[in-house]
Amino acid sequence: MRYLQRRTIMSDTNWNNGHYYGKAYPKIGMKLAREIATITYRSGPEWDMRFGRNRIDPSSQPSLCPNFMIENYLDYQGEAFCTKFDPNSLLYISKAMDLFDISEDFGSMKAGLSRIKCPVLILGVQTDILFPIWQQRELARELHEAGNKAVTFYELNSIFGHDTFLLDLNGVGAAVKGFLETNLAKKDTDGEHKKR
Repeated sequence: MRYLQRRTIMSDTNWNNGHYYGKAYPKIGMKLAREIATITYRSGPEWDMRFGRNRIDPSSQPSLCPNFMIENYLDYQGEAFCTKFDPNSLLYISKAMDLFDISEDFGSMKAGLSRIKCPVLILGVQTDILFPIWQQRELARELHEAGNKAVTFYELNSIFGHDTFLLDLNGVGAAVKGFLETNLAKKDTDGEHKKR
């Protein structure tokens, strides 16, 4: 998905190979990139429940313009975001995310993950298509196998997909609170043992 977002920005003639400052802004590319991203922030069931096949105006004839409420929503999200973020910054952050590989300098993922010694909370959402739950489970397992015994994996059952982190304050908050309290209690217990 990030690749497609980058392509839409770079295909906008106003992107001008990144030299758009003080010139025409690549608004269409940014708008389309945001629309693509917006699709990945929620789950299919949530989109269906929220919009279904509801039309903007049921009495209007079909056209190539937005007919469905979901199209109108994506259009709005693209328009609202397209001038709020620098296109080149988005391109480089997006590419850096794709290029990151913890195993790259250490020979393997296990060797890279073995360097993480602190307690880790991995919080995943069953309906997240941007960072699928199977990847979160795998990361928790890999961290544990690499020697980190302080790995907490918490799986949220939410219809909101990736945006659960913004919308399910109770679920996310409970997971973070539990993780912090458990690790603070363990730290206090470890400190008491060291004093003896």
